[in-house]
Amino acid sequence: MASPPAGRREANKRATRQAIQDAARRLFDKQGYDGTTVRDIAETAGVTERTFFRYFESKEELVADQTLALLPVIQDAIAHRPAAEPPLVAVREALRELGRAADGLTQRPPTPLLLFQDGPPAAKLRRSAAFLLTRFESAFAVAIRTRLATPDADYQADVLARAVVAACRSAYLREWQLRTEAGAVPSSGSLITEALDVLITQ
Repeated sequence: MASPPAGRREANKRATRQAIQDAARRLFDKQGYDGTTVRDIAETAGVTERTFFRYFESKEELVADQTLALLPVIQDAIAHRPAAEPPLVAVREALRELGRAADGLTQRPPTPLLLFQDGPPAAKLRRSAAFLLTRFESAFAVAIRTRLATPDADYQADVLARAVVAACRSAYLREWQLRTEAGAVPSSGSLITEALDVLITQ
């Protein structure tokens, strides 16, 4: 039996990868990271566990992969903010726009929240959590640096980027706390905006 054309094979691979990611997100949202097994994800995605491991080495890698995919999107959104906006305002407005545009940021927990969904952060994600937070700091620093025209622009961008990531982390932890209290939970986007407002107004 002839193999499908290369273009179709690549499309099938992308579709399978996306199905696994979508299944994982739904399950993590419903039963938490630790409560979800690779078998659960594979069955929900309609693939075998062996197929899962052809795309991801572990659940941890899956979460890291989804989270890192957000970085260029965030950088691009910040780059397209008006040049006159101060760095933190540009970051806040860029994230606000992304929150409005993507259901993933407003209707269900975004991928970074999975780092904190079972507490700060889930034990099996601690190593990746540190790595991912560092990557986010670097991405924000690159985007912020282009808005600074000072001798210490690199250092200032690094400081501001770390503050932004800390604010976002605080927002995600706040959302986790509200979910555990079974109270009204604002969207992640609004909590991030609120956290960044603290930095901007102080």
